[in-house]
Amino acid sequence: MRLTTSFLIYIFALTAPTAATIGIGDTLAPDYVLTGLEGRAMRLSDYRAERARLIVFFSIECPTSRIYADHMTRIQGQYADRGITLLAVNANFNETPDSITAFAERQAFTFPVLRDVNNRLADQLDAQSTPHAYLFDKNGVLVYRGEIDDGFGKEEETTSRGLWDAVDELLANKPITRPETRSIGCIIRRIHTPPTNASPDTPTYTKDVLPFLQKNCETCHHKGGIGRVSFSDYDVAAAWAPDMRDSILAGDMPPWPARDDVNDFAGARTLTDSERTMFERWIEEGMPYGEESDKPAEIKYPDSWTLGTPDIILEPEEAYTVEAVGQDEYRCFVVPVSLEQDAYVRGIEILPGEKEVVHHVSVYIDESSKAIELQKADPKPGYESFGGIGFAVSAALGGWAPGNTPLLLPDGVGRRLPKDCHVVIQVHYHKSGREVLDRSTLGIYLHKEPVKQNLVEEVIASRLLFIPAGAKHHRVAGGTTISEDSHVLAILPHMHLLGTEIKVTANLPDGTIQPLVWIDDWEFNWQETYVYRAPIALPRGTRIDLEAFYDNSAENPKNPNRPPTFVRWGEESTDEMCIAFLYVTRDNENLLEER
Repeated sequence: MRLTTSFLIYIFALTAPTAATIGIGDTLAPDYVLTGLEGRAMRLSDYRAERARLIVFFSIECPTSRIYADHMTRIQGQYADRGITLLAVNANFNETPDSITAFAERQAFTFPVLRDVNNRLADQLDAQSTPHAYLFDKNGVLVYRGEIDDGFGKEEETTSRGLWDAVDELLANKPITRPETRSIGCIIRRIHTPPTNASPDTPTYTKDVLPFLQKNCETCHHKGGIGRVSFSDYDVAAAWAPDMRDSILAGDMPPWPARDDVNDFAGARTLTDSERTMFERWIEEGMPYGEESDKPAEIKYPDSWTLGTPDIILEPEEAYTVEAVGQDEYRCFVVPVSLEQDAYVRGIEILPGEKEVVHHVSVYIDESSKAIELQKADPKPGYESFGGIGFAVSAALGGWAPGNTPLLLPDGVGRRLPKDCHVVIQVHYHKSGREVLDRSTLGIYLHKEPVKQNLVEEVIASRLLFIPAGAKHHRVAGGTTISEDSHVLAILPHMHLLGTEIKVTANLPDGTIQPLVWIDDWEFNWQETYVYRAPIALPRGTRIDLEAFYDNSAENPKNPNRPPTFVRWGEESTDEMCIAFLYVTRDNENLLEER
């Protein structure tokens, strides 16, 4: 099974305790020196520990560590008055004192934040990931090392409370039941020294790896991008390379859930076997740097609209507060549109307000005024939604996900934008570990020339969706018949959290079977609108079949129902859906002749 990630394009480093200079039962000297954010040398003894000293290695870039920043604040509030001294230590070479200070101020940390320059303490303790917790008793003896807990900020999903239990047992003068647990997080970023004696045919960063990263990673992983970490710097790329390799081997990165051996989609984020082999060999050979003369030119990424200034710019009336931790949120923001006459949309673009929390965006048209009623009834900006959006959609305008290039429809094909309607912007928020205010903006690009064909939706769904509790591989099917000669330009499959696989196939009247999409490892957090490189003909009478599978067992870690329960069609996170949207044009439609 493919290892899925829910933190954009990072993969977790799962590290088991190994041999260290200072292990359980050993003593860390009180005069050990770390560095304050202002550059001063600080001894451990400068921070009095009445009952125990707790050191937590953390990162401001690692998404796991950012979530556990809230846990450190809770630990401070719960245990500081009971004699536990918390020290947050940053050992990542690429995180600067200024950026760490800014992060600590945003988080309102009330405990000391220190730097472990050159990883001296991390090496002695064999700290490998962030967060990684070390609990020392009042005599400086290490009594616990490992996780804070395994809930990733979700109390209801926490099954192991390693550090919490250890602290409670220490304060109760009891033996530590589990002195070592496995830490969960991102690898601590240590400086890597490249080899100087690599063979001539060994891949190098400048000649092979940087072009590879520019092609496959930098659309998200550039300065200011949604990926947060920029891979255009050798030291950063080398520090992240093991994580990147594991993520590639797991099939998580680059994120592209649809099978690439079934359809030819435009913009497919896939790697060739030679690219994978090259990257793995570069790591195995010690990650040589190469010659400066081989280095490709830096790619400049726009800070604003990539397609130029939109014809219409829409944004919510007020910003929405995204909390630091917790379950993902789906929020709809309703914005009125008033034009002199109907228009046709060629494309849309989204500018995320807070890139670190905006996972993806979908945009819809509502002519019923139902959406604005839902927004007025919700006390917060916009209104809550999950899976569905609560009203009968007049049309979909498209969507956005990290790394996607805005899609412009071909000349003569457009989506109708009624002169008086509401545009609904549905934003999927993923918590980043700090509270932020998001006010993402929608840009709409209109056709300037007359449009010949509407882009319309064919919906294939199975509303007779009933999934028994405990069913591990439950099959659901649906279908429809195309009533007019058509061409399909794109497809969007949709399920919720129990979905594991979805396949859509066209059975043409002449007996030809045309695959439309196949996702054999469904990931709810990476939903795409898949655009065909060339439109596919669907003659009248074509049968579109949808087949999907669901895992409603207790073994499914994504199952929102504990214990599993009977599930049917619905819009709540505990419900399910089985649906695919085909975006098609009608061959015999000619709006120019109808005018």
